[in-house]
Amino acid sequence: MKVRINNKDVIGNSFVWDGCHKIYIIEDEEDLKMMQDFGYNEFYDINKIVEIWQQSCGLRFISNGKLDKEYVRQCEDAKFEFID
Repeated sequence: MKVRINNKDVIGNSFVWDGCHKIYIIEDEEDLKMMQDFGYNEFYDINKIVEIWQQSCGLRFISNGKLDKEYVRQCEDAKFEFID
């Protein structure tokens, strides 16, 4: 299943969340290793991203792990599409 957030195709099948407002998409092994090095040990399936988004505080954002791609800027609304 492919996911699109704010009309941007998501690369990756998992993400991490800091329990508050930071959501990072894991796009590749480099992102995975970096997030593990930063202490993230719980990885979520991309299908749970809407649920986690709704639990996050108003400062929330979604980026990739390398921080060179913004899916949702901080405090911006998010539109999620799931494509079979």
